[in-house]
Amino acid sequence: MRSRYSAFCTGNIDYLIATHHPSQRTAADRETLAQTMAETQWLALRVLHTDESQIAAGVGVVEFVAFYKNKGVFGQLHEKSEFIRQSDRWYYLKGVLLAPIKLDRNDPCWCGSGKKYKRCHGSGE
Repeated sequence: MRSRYSAFCTGNIDYLIATHHPSQRTAADRETLAQTMAETQWLALRVLHTDESQIAAGVGVVEFVAFYKNKGVFGQLHEKSEFIRQSDRWYYLKGVLLAPIKLDRNDPCWCGSGKKYKRCHGSGE
């Protein structure tokens, strides 16, 4: 999961395609990823939960939120992703989009500044 987030941050389209399960790939993937990377600045990743109960069967589930800026607007991608292991490699299989998480004013800011959210990005982003 973290390696795919890093690939989004660095624009590594080849890695993203290679780690996307072959059954889920489309001819438009490269173009779609290139457009996303041109418009989106990925800012922070927060892994909220990992379900390792099916790891022995080659299935892993990760719930995360990725914070981003797109065309000057801050946002977040909150997803529950399913990964599958085949031939000793993990592949992203599918994801379910979830509602954005609610950040409380006194929570640490998602950006890692060490400030409270209300004193950082919560002050009007």
